[in-house]
Amino acid sequence: MRRWLHRFAQDRRGAVSVIAAVSCVLILVCAALAVDLGSVFLQSRKLQGAADLAALAAARDLPNATAAAQATAAANALGSNVMVNVVTGVYTPDRTVPAAQRFQANAASPNAARVTVNSKADLFFGAAILGKPQIDISRTATAASAQLASFSIGTRLLSLQGGVANSLLSALTGSQINLSVMDYNQLANTNINLFQYIDALRADLKLVGVSYDTVLNSNVTTGRALKVLSDLLNTNGQDSAALAVRQIANAAGDLIPADLNKIISLGPYAQQDHIAGGSGADIKLSALDMANAILTLSEGGRQVKLTLGANVGGLANVDVWLGIGEPPNNSPWIAITDKNTVVVSTAQTRLYINAQVLPSGSALNGTGAGLINLPIFVEAASGQAKLAAINCTSGSRSATLAVKPSIGQAAIGQIDVTKINDFTKPMTVNPAMLLNLLILQATAQAQVNLGGVTWQNVTFSQADIDAGTIKTVSSNDLLQGVVSSLLSNISLNVSLLGLNIGVGPIVSALGATLAPVAAPLDGVVSALTSLLGVHLGQADVKVNGLRCQDAALVA
Repeated sequence: MRRWLHRFAQDRRGAVSVIAAVSCVLILVCAALAVDLGSVFLQSRKLQGAADLAALAAARDLPNATAAAQATAAANALGSNVMVNVVTGVYTPDRTVPAAQRFQANAASPNAARVTVNSKADLFFGAAILGKPQIDISRTATAASAQLASFSIGTRLLSLQGGVANSLLSALTGSQINLSVMDYNQLANTNINLFQYIDALRADLKLVGVSYDTVLNSNVTTGRALKVLSDLLNTNGQDSAALAVRQIANAAGDLIPADLNKIISLGPYAQQDHIAGGSGADIKLSALDMANAILTLSEGGRQVKLTLGANVGGLANVDVWLGIGEPPNNSPWIAITDKNTVVVSTAQTRLYINAQVLPSGSALNGTGAGLINLPIFVEAASGQAKLAAINCTSGSRSATLAVKPSIGQAAIGQIDVTKINDFTKPMTVNPAMLLNLLILQATAQAQVNLGGVTWQNVTFSQADIDAGTIKTVSSNDLLQGVVSSLLSNISLNVSLLGLNIGVGPIVSALGATLAPVAAPLDGVVSALTSLLGVHLGQADVKVNGLRCQDAALVA
Protein backbone atom coordinates (compact mmCIF):
# COMPACT_ATOMS: atom_id res chain seq x y z
CA MET A 1 0.00 0.00 0.00
CA ARG A 2 2.80 2.36 0.86
CA ARG A 3 4.52 1.65 -2.42
CA TRP A 4 1.28 2.19 -4.34
CA LEU A 5 0.55 5.51 -2.64
CA HIS A 6 4.08 6.61 -3.28
CA ARG A 7 3.82 5.75 -6.97
CA PHE A 8 0.43 7.55 -7.20
CA ALA A 9 1.88 10.68 -5.64
CA GLN A 10 4.77 10.63 -8.06
CA ASP A 11 2.64 9.91 -11.11
CA ARG A 12 1.59 13.17 -12.87
CA ARG A 13 -0.43 11.65 -15.66
CA GLY A 14 -4.04 13.06 -15.83
CA ALA A 15 -3.31 16.09 -13.61
CA VAL A 16 -4.59 18.49 -16.25
CA SER A 17 -7.91 16.70 -16.41
CA VAL A 18 -8.38 16.97 -12.67
CA ILE A 19 -7.51 20.68 -12.63
CA ALA A 20 -9.75 21.30 -15.63
CA ALA A 21 -12.67 19.57 -13.99
CA VAL A 22 -12.34 21.63 -10.81
CA SER A 23 -11.81 24.86 -12.82
CA CYS A 24 -14.90 24.27 -14.94
CA VAL A 25 -17.02 24.24 -11.84
CA LEU A 26 -15.52 27.57 -10.71
CA ILE A 27 -15.89 29.06 -14.19
CA LEU A 28 -19.53 28.03 -14.33
CA VAL A 29 -20.16 29.60 -10.90
CA CYS A 30 -18.45 32.85 -11.95
CA ALA A 31 -20.34 32.91 -15.24
CA ALA A 32 -23.64 32.44 -13.45
CA LEU A 33 -22.75 35.17 -10.98
CA ALA A 34 -21.72 37.53 -13.79
CA VAL A 35 -24.95 36.92 -15.71
CA ASP A 36 -27.12 37.56 -12.68
CA LEU A 37 -25.15 40.59 -11.50
CA GLY A 38 -25.13 42.08 -15.00
CA SER A 39 -28.86 41.47 -15.34
CA VAL A 40 -29.63 43.05 -11.97
CA PHE A 41 -27.40 46.04 -12.76
CA LEU A 42 -29.06 46.53 -16.15
CA GLN A 43 -32.55 46.33 -14.67
CA SER A 44 -31.53 48.71 -11.86
CA ARG A 45 -30.13 51.18 -14.36
CA LYS A 46 -33.35 51.12 -16.35
CA LEU A 47 -35.29 51.59 -13.13
CA GLN A 48 -33.10 54.61 -12.30
CA GLY A 49 -33.97 56.10 -15.67
CA ALA A 50 -37.66 55.56 -14.93
CA ALA A 51 -37.20 57.21 -11.51
CA ASP A 52 -35.45 60.19 -13.12
CA LEU A 53 -38.25 60.67 -15.63
CA ALA A 54 -40.89 60.27 -12.92
CA ALA A 55 -39.16 62.87 -10.72
CA LEU A 56 -38.98 65.34 -13.63
CA ALA A 57 -42.68 64.79 -14.39
CA ALA A 58 -43.60 65.31 -10.73
CA ALA A 59 -41.52 68.51 -10.45
CA ARG A 60 -43.12 69.93 -13.59
CA ASP A 61 -46.60 69.38 -12.16
CA LEU A 62 -46.24 69.72 -8.39
CA PRO A 63 -49.99 70.03 -7.65
CA ASN A 64 -50.44 66.58 -9.27
CA ALA A 65 -47.01 65.19 -8.49
CA THR A 66 -48.08 61.67 -7.48
CA ALA A 67 -50.28 61.06 -10.50
CA ALA A 68 -47.65 62.46 -12.89
CA ALA A 69 -44.90 60.32 -11.37
CA GLN A 70 -46.97 57.11 -11.39
CA ALA A 71 -48.01 57.56 -15.00
CA THR A 72 -44.43 58.23 -16.11
CA ALA A 73 -42.99 55.32 -14.10
CA ALA A 74 -45.60 52.91 -15.44
CA ALA A 75 -44.79 53.94 -18.98
CA ASN A 76 -41.02 53.55 -18.59
CA ALA A 77 -40.33 50.98 -15.85
CA LEU A 78 -39.89 47.23 -16.27
CA GLY A 79 -42.83 44.91 -15.81
CA SER A 80 -45.96 45.55 -13.80
CA ASN A 81 -44.49 45.13 -10.31
CA VAL A 82 -43.72 48.83 -9.95
CA MET A 83 -44.53 50.88 -6.86
CA VAL A 84 -43.99 54.65 -6.76
CA ASN A 85 -43.61 56.82 -3.67
CA VAL A 86 -43.65 60.61 -4.14
CA VAL A 87 -42.69 63.26 -1.57
CA THR A 88 -42.78 66.98 -2.37
CA GLY A 89 -40.71 69.57 -0.59
CA VAL A 90 -38.29 72.45 -0.99
CA TYR A 91 -34.88 72.06 -2.59
CA THR A 92 -32.23 74.67 -1.79
CA PRO A 93 -29.31 74.74 -4.27
CA ASP A 94 -26.76 75.92 -1.73
CA ARG A 95 -23.27 74.45 -2.02
CA THR A 96 -22.58 75.25 1.63
CA VAL A 97 -25.34 72.82 2.65
CA PRO A 98 -24.55 69.06 2.53
CA ALA A 99 -26.14 67.43 -0.50
CA ALA A 100 -28.28 65.09 1.62
CA GLN A 101 -29.82 68.06 3.47
CA ARG A 102 -30.70 70.29 0.54
CA PHE A 103 -34.13 68.66 0.11
CA GLN A 104 -36.60 69.33 2.92
CA ALA A 105 -39.66 67.06 2.64
CA ASN A 106 -43.24 68.26 3.14
CA ALA A 107 -42.25 71.93 3.35
CA ALA A 108 -44.65 74.75 2.51
CA SER A 109 -44.63 76.10 -1.06
CA PRO A 110 -42.80 73.08 -2.53
CA ASN A 111 -40.52 73.51 -5.51
CA ALA A 112 -39.20 69.93 -5.82
CA ALA A 113 -40.24 66.29 -5.70
CA ARG A 114 -38.41 63.15 -4.54
CA VAL A 115 -39.57 59.95 -6.22
CA THR A 116 -38.70 56.42 -5.10
CA VAL A 117 -39.49 53.59 -7.54
CA ASN A 118 -39.57 49.99 -6.28
CA SER A 119 -39.57 46.96 -8.57
CA LYS A 120 -38.16 43.43 -8.88
CA ALA A 121 -35.16 42.19 -10.84
CA ASP A 122 -35.22 38.73 -12.44
CA LEU A 123 -32.63 36.11 -11.45
CA PHE A 124 -31.45 33.23 -13.58
CA PHE A 125 -28.77 31.00 -12.04
CA GLY A 126 -29.11 32.76 -8.71
CA ALA A 127 -32.67 31.56 -8.35
CA ALA A 128 -31.41 28.03 -7.57
CA ILE A 129 -29.19 29.36 -4.76
CA LEU A 130 -31.60 31.91 -3.25
CA GLY A 131 -34.69 29.86 -3.83
CA LYS A 132 -36.61 32.71 -5.51
CA PRO A 133 -36.71 33.99 -9.10
CA GLN A 134 -36.53 37.72 -8.27
CA ILE A 135 -35.01 40.18 -5.83
CA ASP A 136 -36.24 43.64 -4.76
CA ILE A 137 -34.58 46.73 -6.24
CA SER A 138 -35.24 50.41 -5.50
CA ARG A 139 -34.06 53.67 -7.02
CA THR A 140 -34.61 57.32 -5.99
CA ALA A 141 -34.41 60.60 -7.88
CA THR A 142 -35.03 64.22 -6.89
CA ALA A 143 -35.97 66.97 -9.32
CA ALA A 144 -36.51 70.67 -8.67
CA SER A 145 -38.87 72.88 -10.57
CA ALA A 146 -36.99 75.53 -12.56
CA GLN A 147 -39.13 78.64 -12.35
CA LEU A 148 -36.62 81.34 -13.13
CA ALA A 149 -36.70 84.93 -14.28
CA SER A 150 -33.89 86.95 -15.80
CA PHE A 151 -34.07 90.71 -15.40
CA SER A 152 -31.89 93.78 -15.77
CA ILE A 153 -31.91 97.41 -14.73
CA GLY A 154 -30.82 100.64 -16.33
CA THR A 155 -31.63 99.94 -19.96
CA ARG A 156 -33.20 102.91 -21.69
CA LEU A 157 -33.21 102.99 -25.47
CA LEU A 158 -35.23 106.14 -26.03
CA SER A 159 -34.21 109.38 -27.78
CA LEU A 160 -30.76 108.20 -28.81
CA GLN A 161 -28.66 111.15 -29.95
CA GLY A 162 -25.75 110.21 -32.16
CA GLY A 163 -23.53 113.19 -31.25
CA VAL A 164 -23.89 112.82 -27.48
CA ALA A 165 -23.58 109.03 -27.64
CA ASN A 166 -20.46 109.24 -29.80
CA SER A 167 -18.87 111.74 -27.41
CA LEU A 168 -19.57 109.52 -24.40
CA LEU A 169 -18.37 106.28 -25.99
CA SER A 170 -15.28 108.01 -27.37
CA ALA A 171 -14.43 109.24 -23.87
CA LEU A 172 -15.05 105.82 -22.32
CA THR A 173 -12.86 104.02 -24.86
CA GLY A 174 -10.20 106.70 -25.26
CA SER A 175 -10.56 106.68 -29.05
CA GLN A 176 -12.76 108.38 -31.58
CA ILE A 177 -16.09 106.69 -32.34
CA ASN A 178 -18.33 107.94 -35.14
CA LEU A 179 -21.54 105.95 -35.25
CA SER A 180 -24.69 107.28 -36.85
CA VAL A 181 -28.08 107.43 -35.16
CA MET A 182 -29.03 104.58 -37.50
CA ASP A 183 -26.15 102.52 -36.07
CA TYR A 184 -27.35 103.11 -32.51
CA ASN A 185 -30.92 102.23 -33.42
CA GLN A 186 -29.67 99.08 -35.13
CA LEU A 187 -27.81 98.06 -31.96
CA ALA A 188 -30.83 98.89 -29.81
CA ASN A 189 -33.13 96.74 -31.95
CA THR A 190 -30.78 93.75 -32.31
CA ASN A 191 -31.05 91.02 -29.70
CA ILE A 192 -28.45 88.47 -28.68
CA ASN A 193 -28.81 85.26 -26.68
CA LEU A 194 -26.86 85.59 -23.43
CA PHE A 195 -25.86 81.91 -23.32
CA GLN A 196 -24.82 81.96 -26.98
CA TYR A 197 -22.57 84.90 -26.16
CA ILE A 198 -20.93 83.09 -23.24
CA ASP A 199 -20.51 79.96 -25.39
CA ALA A 200 -18.83 82.09 -28.08
CA LEU A 201 -16.57 83.69 -25.46
CA ARG A 202 -15.62 80.24 -24.11
CA ALA A 203 -14.67 79.11 -27.62
CA ASP A 204 -12.66 82.30 -28.22
CA LEU A 205 -10.75 81.72 -24.96
CA LYS A 206 -10.19 78.06 -25.95
CA LEU A 207 -11.75 76.78 -22.73
CA VAL A 208 -13.11 73.23 -22.90
CA GLY A 209 -15.72 71.71 -20.61
CA VAL A 210 -15.68 74.57 -18.09
CA SER A 211 -18.72 76.09 -16.40
CA TYR A 212 -20.31 79.40 -17.33
CA ASP A 213 -19.07 80.83 -14.04
CA THR A 214 -15.48 79.97 -14.99
CA VAL A 215 -15.89 81.73 -18.34
CA LEU A 216 -17.23 84.91 -16.71
CA ASN A 217 -14.36 84.90 -14.20
CA SER A 218 -11.73 84.56 -16.94
CA ASN A 219 -9.27 87.33 -17.73
CA VAL A 220 -10.99 89.16 -20.60
CA THR A 221 -10.42 92.70 -21.80
CA THR A 222 -13.21 95.03 -22.88
CA GLY A 223 -11.95 94.98 -26.45
CA ARG A 224 -11.94 91.19 -26.63
CA ALA A 225 -15.36 90.90 -25.00
CA LEU A 226 -16.78 93.33 -27.54
CA LYS A 227 -15.08 91.57 -30.46
CA VAL A 228 -16.71 88.29 -29.43
CA LEU A 229 -20.05 90.13 -29.37
CA SER A 230 -19.36 91.46 -32.87
CA ASP A 231 -18.44 87.99 -34.15
CA LEU A 232 -21.64 86.53 -32.68
CA LEU A 233 -23.75 89.19 -34.37
CA ASN A 234 -21.96 88.51 -37.65
CA THR A 235 -22.56 84.75 -37.30
CA ASN A 236 -26.26 85.42 -36.73
CA GLY A 237 -26.44 87.47 -39.94
CA GLN A 238 -26.77 90.84 -38.16
CA ASP A 239 -24.04 92.51 -40.19
CA SER A 240 -24.86 96.18 -39.53
CA ALA A 241 -24.92 95.73 -35.76
CA ALA A 242 -21.74 93.63 -35.97
CA LEU A 243 -19.86 96.44 -37.76
CA ALA A 244 -21.00 98.99 -35.18
CA VAL A 245 -19.85 96.83 -32.25
CA ARG A 246 -16.56 96.09 -34.05
CA GLN A 247 -15.84 99.83 -34.23
CA ILE A 248 -16.48 100.18 -30.49
CA ALA A 249 -14.31 97.10 -29.81
CA ASN A 250 -11.39 98.47 -31.82
CA ALA A 251 -11.63 101.78 -29.96
CA ALA A 252 -11.77 100.03 -26.55
CA GLY A 253 -8.48 98.17 -27.12
CA ASP A 254 -7.12 95.26 -25.08
CA LEU A 255 -5.80 96.91 -21.93
CA ILE A 256 -8.80 97.35 -19.60
CA PRO A 257 -10.32 94.26 -17.88
CA ALA A 258 -14.01 93.67 -18.59
CA ASP A 259 -14.86 91.98 -15.26
CA LEU A 260 -17.87 90.19 -16.77
CA ASN A 261 -18.56 88.40 -13.48
CA LYS A 262 -19.51 91.78 -11.99
CA ILE A 263 -21.95 92.47 -14.81
CA ILE A 264 -23.78 89.13 -15.03
CA SER A 265 -25.07 86.77 -12.34
CA LEU A 266 -26.25 83.44 -13.79
CA GLY A 267 -27.70 82.06 -10.56
CA PRO A 268 -28.45 78.32 -10.89
CA TYR A 269 -26.82 78.18 -14.31
CA ALA A 270 -23.41 79.35 -13.07
CA GLN A 271 -22.01 75.84 -12.48
CA GLN A 272 -23.40 74.39 -15.72
CA ASP A 273 -21.57 74.20 -19.02
CA HIS A 274 -24.63 74.08 -21.27
CA ILE A 275 -28.32 74.92 -21.15
CA ALA A 276 -31.09 72.54 -22.12
CA GLY A 277 -34.71 73.44 -22.67
CA GLY A 278 -34.79 74.90 -26.17
CA SER A 279 -36.16 78.39 -26.70
CA GLY A 280 -37.68 78.36 -23.21
CA ALA A 281 -34.21 78.82 -21.74
CA ASP A 282 -33.26 81.80 -23.93
CA ILE A 283 -32.17 85.03 -22.26
CA LYS A 284 -32.27 87.86 -24.80
CA LEU A 285 -30.53 91.23 -24.51
CA SER A 286 -30.05 94.08 -26.93
CA ALA A 287 -26.58 94.44 -28.40
CA LEU A 288 -26.46 98.08 -27.24
CA ASP A 289 -27.27 97.08 -23.65
CA MET A 290 -24.46 94.52 -23.65
CA ALA A 291 -21.91 96.90 -25.19
CA ASN A 292 -22.79 99.69 -22.74
CA ALA A 293 -22.58 97.33 -19.77
CA ILE A 294 -19.14 96.07 -20.80
CA LEU A 295 -17.83 99.63 -21.20
CA THR A 296 -19.35 101.25 -18.13
CA LEU A 297 -20.35 98.82 -15.39
CA SER A 298 -17.16 96.78 -15.62
CA GLU A 299 -15.02 99.80 -14.81
CA GLY A 300 -15.87 101.59 -11.54
CA GLY A 301 -14.64 105.04 -10.56
CA ARG A 302 -14.28 106.25 -14.12
CA GLN A 303 -14.20 109.96 -14.90
CA VAL A 304 -14.51 111.42 -18.39
CA LYS A 305 -14.80 114.91 -19.87
CA LEU A 306 -16.87 115.70 -22.95
CA THR A 307 -16.88 118.83 -25.07
CA LEU A 308 -20.12 119.06 -27.00
CA GLY A 309 -19.30 122.49 -28.46
CA ALA A 310 -22.22 124.36 -29.99
CA ASN A 311 -24.06 121.17 -31.01
CA VAL A 312 -26.78 121.80 -28.40
CA GLY A 313 -29.41 124.21 -29.66
CA GLY A 314 -29.35 127.73 -28.21
CA LEU A 315 -25.98 127.29 -26.47
CA ALA A 316 -22.60 128.66 -27.42
CA ASN A 317 -20.65 125.84 -25.78
CA VAL A 318 -21.26 122.85 -23.47
CA ASP A 319 -18.61 121.05 -21.41
CA VAL A 320 -19.53 117.91 -19.49
CA TRP A 321 -17.71 116.07 -16.68
CA LEU A 322 -18.96 112.59 -15.85
CA GLY A 323 -18.14 110.32 -12.91
CA ILE A 324 -19.27 106.67 -12.89
CA GLY A 325 -19.16 104.66 -9.69
CA GLU A 326 -19.66 100.96 -9.00
CA PRO A 327 -22.95 99.27 -8.14
CA PRO A 328 -23.19 98.64 -4.37
CA ASN A 329 -21.73 95.37 -3.11
CA ASN A 330 -20.69 94.43 -6.65
CA SER A 331 -24.34 93.97 -7.56
CA PRO A 332 -24.80 92.66 -11.13
CA TRP A 333 -26.58 94.48 -13.92
CA ILE A 334 -28.38 91.34 -15.13
CA ALA A 335 -29.37 88.36 -12.97
CA ILE A 336 -31.07 84.99 -13.41
CA THR A 337 -32.76 83.87 -10.22
CA ASP A 338 -35.86 82.56 -8.48
CA LYS A 339 -35.18 84.43 -5.22
CA ASN A 340 -36.10 87.91 -4.05
CA THR A 341 -32.80 88.22 -2.22
CA VAL A 342 -30.87 88.84 -5.45
CA VAL A 343 -30.73 92.58 -6.15
CA VAL A 344 -29.40 94.12 -9.34
CA SER A 345 -28.26 97.73 -9.32
CA THR A 346 -27.11 100.52 -11.54
CA ALA A 347 -23.97 102.49 -10.75
CA GLN A 348 -24.07 105.81 -8.96
CA THR A 349 -23.42 108.62 -11.39
CA ARG A 350 -22.40 112.29 -11.16
CA LEU A 351 -22.89 114.65 -14.07
CA TYR A 352 -21.61 118.22 -14.20
CA ILE A 353 -22.52 120.46 -17.14
CA ASN A 354 -21.07 123.92 -17.74
CA ALA A 355 -23.13 125.62 -20.43
CA GLN A 356 -22.31 129.00 -21.95
CA VAL A 357 -25.30 131.06 -23.07
CA LEU A 358 -25.37 134.18 -25.23
CA PRO A 359 -27.09 137.01 -23.32
CA SER A 360 -30.41 138.44 -24.45
CA GLY A 361 -32.63 141.28 -23.18
CA SER A 362 -32.20 145.03 -23.28
CA ALA A 363 -31.18 145.20 -19.63
CA LEU A 364 -27.92 143.43 -20.43
CA ASN A 365 -27.12 145.54 -23.48
CA GLY A 366 -24.30 147.98 -22.82
CA THR A 367 -23.06 146.10 -19.80
CA GLY A 368 -20.33 144.38 -21.78
CA ALA A 369 -21.78 141.03 -20.87
CA GLY A 370 -20.22 138.22 -22.82
CA LEU A 371 -21.25 134.61 -22.35
CA ILE A 372 -23.35 133.68 -19.34
CA ASN A 373 -22.13 130.55 -17.53
CA LEU A 374 -24.76 128.08 -16.31
CA PRO A 375 -23.19 125.22 -14.27
CA ILE A 376 -25.52 122.29 -13.51
CA PHE A 377 -24.72 119.37 -11.20
CA VAL A 378 -26.75 116.15 -11.26
CA GLU A 379 -26.15 113.22 -8.95
CA ALA A 380 -28.12 109.98 -9.29
CA ALA A 381 -27.83 107.26 -6.68
CA SER A 382 -27.98 103.59 -7.57
CA GLY A 383 -31.36 102.34 -8.78
CA GLN A 384 -32.21 98.81 -7.63
CA ALA A 385 -34.50 95.96 -8.67
CA LYS A 386 -35.23 92.47 -7.34
CA LEU A 387 -37.56 89.61 -8.20
CA ALA A 388 -40.86 89.84 -6.29
CA ALA A 389 -42.87 86.95 -7.79
CA ILE A 390 -43.14 84.48 -10.65
CA ASN A 391 -46.54 83.41 -11.95
CA CYS A 392 -46.40 80.23 -14.03
CA THR A 393 -50.16 79.74 -14.37
CA SER A 394 -50.97 78.50 -17.86
CA GLY A 395 -52.21 81.35 -20.03
CA SER A 396 -51.18 84.13 -17.63
CA ARG A 397 -47.46 83.73 -17.07
CA SER A 398 -45.76 86.80 -15.67
CA ALA A 399 -42.90 88.08 -13.54
CA THR A 400 -43.15 90.88 -11.00
CA LEU A 401 -40.16 93.02 -10.07
CA ALA A 402 -39.78 95.17 -6.98
CA VAL A 403 -38.03 98.37 -8.04
CA LYS A 404 -36.46 101.21 -6.07
CA PRO A 405 -35.79 104.23 -8.30
CA SER A 406 -32.51 106.07 -7.95
CA ILE A 407 -32.51 108.92 -5.45
CA GLY A 408 -30.49 111.98 -6.25
CA GLN A 409 -30.19 115.71 -6.46
CA ALA A 410 -29.83 118.40 -9.07
CA ALA A 411 -28.31 121.78 -8.47
CA ILE A 412 -27.14 124.96 -10.13
CA GLY A 413 -23.76 125.72 -8.61
CA GLN A 414 -20.00 125.32 -8.72
CA ILE A 415 -18.17 122.09 -7.77
CA ASP A 416 -14.59 120.79 -7.73
CA VAL A 417 -14.51 118.71 -10.92
CA THR A 418 -11.35 116.85 -9.77
CA LYS A 419 -13.40 115.14 -7.07
CA ILE A 420 -16.37 114.15 -9.20
CA ASN A 421 -15.49 110.44 -9.17
CA ASP A 422 -14.74 110.24 -5.45
CA PHE A 423 -18.01 108.64 -4.37
CA THR A 424 -16.79 108.13 -0.81
CA LYS A 425 -17.40 111.80 -0.03
CA PRO A 426 -20.42 114.05 -0.63
CA MET A 427 -20.01 116.70 -3.29
CA THR A 428 -20.04 120.30 -2.09
CA VAL A 429 -22.02 122.67 -4.33
CA ASN A 430 -21.25 126.38 -3.99
CA PRO A 431 -23.03 129.38 -5.52
CA ALA A 432 -22.06 129.82 -9.15
CA MET A 433 -20.91 133.00 -10.87
CA LEU A 434 -23.15 133.57 -13.88
CA LEU A 435 -21.81 137.02 -14.78
CA ASN A 436 -18.48 138.48 -13.72
CA LEU A 437 -18.05 141.91 -15.26
CA LEU A 438 -15.99 144.88 -14.15
CA ILE A 439 -18.85 146.55 -12.32
CA LEU A 440 -21.55 143.87 -12.38
CA GLN A 441 -21.58 140.38 -10.95
CA ALA A 442 -24.44 137.91 -10.75
CA THR A 443 -24.40 134.68 -8.75
CA ALA A 444 -27.01 131.95 -8.59
CA GLN A 445 -27.82 128.80 -6.71
CA ALA A 446 -30.67 126.30 -6.84
CA GLN A 447 -31.16 122.74 -5.64
CA VAL A 448 -33.80 120.06 -6.02
CA ASN A 449 -33.69 116.94 -3.83
CA LEU A 450 -35.74 113.81 -4.30
CA GLY A 451 -36.95 112.19 -1.10
CA GLY A 452 -36.71 108.53 -0.16
CA VAL A 453 -38.86 105.93 -1.88
CA THR A 454 -40.00 102.41 -1.08
CA TRP A 455 -39.93 99.33 -3.30
CA GLN A 456 -42.53 99.58 -6.07
CA ASN A 457 -43.87 96.53 -7.89
CA VAL A 458 -44.11 96.36 -11.66
CA THR A 459 -45.43 93.31 -13.52
CA PHE A 460 -44.28 91.99 -16.90
CA SER A 461 -46.63 89.70 -18.81
CA GLN A 462 -45.33 87.06 -21.19
CA ALA A 463 -46.21 89.42 -24.05
CA ASP A 464 -44.12 92.18 -22.41
CA ILE A 465 -41.19 89.79 -22.04
CA ASP A 466 -41.43 88.58 -25.65
CA ALA A 467 -41.57 92.17 -26.90
CA GLY A 468 -38.58 93.25 -24.77
CA THR A 469 -40.67 95.93 -23.07
CA ILE A 470 -38.80 98.34 -20.80
CA LYS A 471 -40.77 99.83 -17.92
CA THR A 472 -39.80 102.95 -16.01
CA VAL A 473 -40.54 103.29 -12.31
CA SER A 474 -40.44 106.83 -10.96
CA SER A 475 -40.34 108.24 -7.45
CA ASN A 476 -43.55 109.98 -6.45
CA ASP A 477 -41.95 113.41 -6.40
CA LEU A 478 -39.94 113.10 -9.61
CA LEU A 479 -39.58 116.37 -11.49
CA GLN A 480 -39.98 115.85 -15.22
CA GLY A 481 -37.54 118.54 -16.35
CA VAL A 482 -34.39 118.76 -14.26
CA VAL A 483 -33.05 122.02 -15.65
CA SER A 484 -36.51 123.56 -16.02
CA SER A 485 -37.24 122.78 -12.37
CA LEU A 486 -33.95 124.28 -11.23
CA LEU A 487 -34.48 127.50 -13.17
CA SER A 488 -37.96 127.86 -11.75
CA ASN A 489 -36.44 127.72 -8.23
CA ILE A 490 -33.26 129.67 -8.89
CA SER A 491 -32.02 132.29 -6.45
CA LEU A 492 -30.23 135.17 -8.23
CA ASN A 493 -28.03 137.76 -6.52
CA VAL A 494 -26.80 140.79 -8.44
CA SER A 495 -23.89 142.91 -7.22
CA LEU A 496 -23.18 146.36 -8.66
CA LEU A 497 -19.79 147.86 -7.69
CA GLY A 498 -19.60 145.34 -4.87
CA LEU A 499 -22.99 146.24 -3.43
CA ASN A 500 -25.78 143.66 -3.29
CA ILE A 501 -28.77 145.38 -4.83
CA GLY A 502 -31.97 144.26 -6.43
CA VAL A 503 -31.72 145.11 -10.09
CA GLY A 504 -35.08 143.95 -11.38
CA PRO A 505 -34.50 144.42 -15.12
CA ILE A 506 -31.17 142.56 -15.04
CA VAL A 507 -32.67 139.70 -13.07
CA SER A 508 -35.53 139.52 -15.55
CA ALA A 509 -33.10 139.61 -18.47
CA LEU A 510 -31.07 136.74 -17.01
CA GLY A 511 -34.26 134.76 -16.55
CA ALA A 512 -35.30 135.45 -20.13
CA THR A 513 -31.87 134.36 -21.36
CA LEU A 514 -31.75 131.12 -19.40
CA ALA A 515 -35.34 129.94 -19.85
CA PRO A 516 -35.04 128.98 -23.57
CA VAL A 517 -31.97 126.78 -22.95
CA ALA A 518 -33.70 124.64 -20.30
CA ALA A 519 -35.16 122.18 -22.80
CA PRO A 520 -31.89 121.60 -24.73
CA LEU A 521 -29.98 121.06 -21.49
CA ASP A 522 -32.66 118.68 -20.25
CA GLY A 523 -32.04 116.75 -23.46
CA VAL A 524 -28.31 116.51 -22.69
CA VAL A 525 -28.99 115.26 -19.15
CA SER A 526 -31.53 112.75 -20.43
CA ALA A 527 -29.31 111.46 -23.24
CA LEU A 528 -26.22 110.94 -21.07
CA THR A 529 -28.02 109.34 -18.15
CA SER A 530 -30.06 107.22 -20.56
CA LEU A 531 -26.94 105.77 -22.13
CA LEU A 532 -25.54 105.01 -18.67
CA GLY A 533 -28.80 103.58 -17.38
CA VAL A 534 -28.93 105.84 -14.32
CA HIS A 535 -31.68 108.42 -14.01
CA LEU A 536 -32.64 110.96 -11.40
CA GLY A 537 -35.53 109.45 -9.44
CA GLN A 538 -36.14 106.75 -12.04
CA ALA A 539 -35.23 103.14 -12.69
CA ASP A 540 -35.70 101.39 -16.03
CA VAL A 541 -36.21 97.63 -15.75
CA LYS A 542 -36.68 94.79 -18.17
CA VAL A 543 -37.42 91.07 -17.82
CA ASN A 544 -35.17 89.30 -20.32
CA GLY A 545 -36.65 85.81 -19.97
CA LEU A 546 -39.06 83.68 -17.94
CA ARG A 547 -38.72 79.92 -17.54
CA CYS A 548 -41.77 78.07 -16.23
CA GLN A 549 -42.91 74.46 -15.79
CA ASP A 550 -39.47 73.07 -16.38
CA ALA A 551 -37.44 70.93 -14.04
CA ALA A 552 -33.92 69.67 -13.49
CA LEU A 553 -32.54 66.62 -11.72
CA VAL A 554 -30.70 67.63 -8.57
CA ALA A 555 -30.13 64.24 -6.89
